[in-house]
Amino acid sequence: MKKIHLLLKVVLLLVIAILTFVYAMFQGGFVSWFLFYSTALVVLTTLIYAIIPIGNLEVVRKVNADRLVCGEDLRVTITIGRKFPFPFLYFIVEDVIPEEWRLKNSQINSKGIIYPSLEKRLEHYYSIRQPKRGEYQFSKVKLRTSDLFGLFMKEKEVTVKNEVVVYPNYQQISNLNMYNENEAEAYITSQRVIEDVTSVAGSREYVPGDRLTSIDWKVTARINKLMTKEFEEYLGQRFLITLDCSIKTKDDALTFEKAVELATSFTVYSYKKQFHLGLLTIGKGVSRYPIHYGETHQGSMLEHLAKLNFHLGNAFDFVFVNELNKITADTILVIISTRITDAMVENLRRLNKKGNKTAFCFISDTGQPTSDEQRKLALVNKLNIPYYVLGKNSFESDLQGGGAFAEES
Repeated sequence: MKKIHLLLKVVLLLVIAILTFVYAMFQGGFVSWFLFYSTALVVLTTLIYAIIPIGNLEVVRKVNADRLVCGEDLRVTITIGRKFPFPFLYFIVEDVIPEEWRLKNSQINSKGIIYPSLEKRLEHYYSIRQPKRGEYQFSKVKLRTSDLFGLFMKEKEVTVKNEVVVYPNYQQISNLNMYNENEAEAYITSQRVIEDVTSVAGSREYVPGDRLTSIDWKVTARINKLMTKEFEEYLGQRFLITLDCSIKTKDDALTFEKAVELATSFTVYSYKKQFHLGLLTIGKGVSRYPIHYGETHQGSMLEHLAKLNFHLGNAFDFVFVNELNKITADTILVIISTRITDAMVENLRRLNKKGNKTAFCFISDTGQPTSDEQRKLALVNKLNIPYYVLGKNSFESDLQGGGAFAEES
């Protein structure tokens, strides 16, 4: 059909040229011949536009950063280089944006128009204002042009791949009751206390910065070299953030973003406090990050949280049952979810029976649970498991008053 339409357009132009020529031959005079020559020039120019291809274009996309934090702007520059500077009237440049991006970011205008004249190097700029959390994979750039009347539209699609990761937003948390509610049990012990209660694993050569109280004087005297004690790794209390990625409907997508933001806030807070932390996310798939501490470890978890997507359905309750036996008794579990089901309450009961210290964070879009959700939270409260309802205020504010709804009911 496209070929037939193209042929019909060419025939139409030729018919117009022939008709004006016939009119000039029969009518004669300056006006009729001026009309013919003008029409012939327009028809010839239009046919040249129809024949000449867009050409071999070199397209490069540059972004201001390939790693952003939610709230920062993403600036994109598309550079087009061409070898043959044919004077096209215009180029419509469009960076192809996947539909799921537009759902997250409602105002994205990646399309622009360039008037190239005879220039060989063309540039198009656009910005995505404060892109939401996620992994943005750019893949294609579309170029379109046509003749003066838009009869012959030309289009070229160039593959240009770039990847940008937008890290989720987080809130500053100065103190967490769930981490510090029982100081006598020493959830997190300072390095000085750890070294006092753990056994010596060996000795190593002293490095500037080591504590003088850790120097092994006996070994130092024996080999005549300053040596310091090495202690066994402290296992102590360890934290595991478990994020439920299942949501009921797409209307809960913004609530899920709040859950990811909370998990990110916990991760940043734990790193600052030097807590050993792990991450378990359950949705369409299961991702596990072992309990550890370090900048690289924190970075890998934040990268995962940036790329994480929600799952429509209820995969968490069925998968988490199999994960219970993998959680050691010395692990403090923090469960973050936008739902609370009977199966989830039962899993919390099993954790409680195992002796795991657990905290439950319920994310609500309004900050006010329904009557059914309050009933289930009351069951959690009876298990002596601290819970927190978040969503209405800042995280730090909501984390101070867990259990209020269950106690009232």
